[in-house]
Amino acid sequence: MWEFPNARIDGDPAKAMVKALKAATQIQVKKKEALQVVEHAYSHFKVTVHPFKCEKVSIPKNKNLKWVKLSELEEYPMGKVDRQIARQIK
Repeated sequence: MWEFPNARIDGDPAKAMVKALKAATQIQVKKKEALQVVEHAYSHFKVTVHPFKCEKVSIPKNKNLKWVKLSELEEYPMGKVDRQIARQIK
């Protein structure tokens, strides 16, 4: 399953997202606008996801990372949370 780059953040996601994403994944982005918050309950925990539209600055060479065109997102299998985010950015 494919997922959007992500990082766990304590505090204000709008302020910490760029720095946390770089620390967790080595991906550098410019934050654009906030999207609608996505909440999801799994069998034993809940998550609240604060997605943002971003512009790619740099991505490390890693076979597990791939930046794709928006028009190609439907071709990638994703979990429910990531699919909800994909629908927001199309």
